[in-house]
Amino acid sequence: MRFAVLLNFTLASTLALATVLSHAADNPYAALAGVYHGEVYNGADLDPVVTTFTLEPSGRLVGKYVVGEENGEYNGHLSNVVFGDTHTITLEWTDKFGEGFAVMEFADDFESFAGEWSSKDSTNPLPWNGKK
Repeated sequence: MRFAVLLNFTLASTLALATVLSHAADNPYAALAGVYHGEVYNGADLDPVVTTFTLEPSGRLVGKYVVGEENGEYNGHLSNVVFGDTHTITLEWTDKFGEGFAVMEFADDFESFAGEWSSKDSTNPLPWNGKK
């Protein structure tokens, strides 16, 4: 009985992984997924930021970020990713300070990006970058 349960679990896990990999292989933006270390303009200066993009099993790209500042770290979420062209995305960011928009342009190999963010009320974009 244990063997049958273990076999079923293993088969189910293998099928789930195959589905995720299939979606990733079909999705030309799977190369964006990963962890990027960089800087973001925050307050009055550039602070370190870790930006993470994840490809969900459905094929949707989502993200999160962690900003290190003088008073500690804070987290944010990235959503509503829209692809402008092969290497450019626009998205929405949300954290404890508010929400807004960002545009990120990725290098040809998707190993880095240069971007800008602004709050919903601002017309003055500020830098945000990262490298895998």
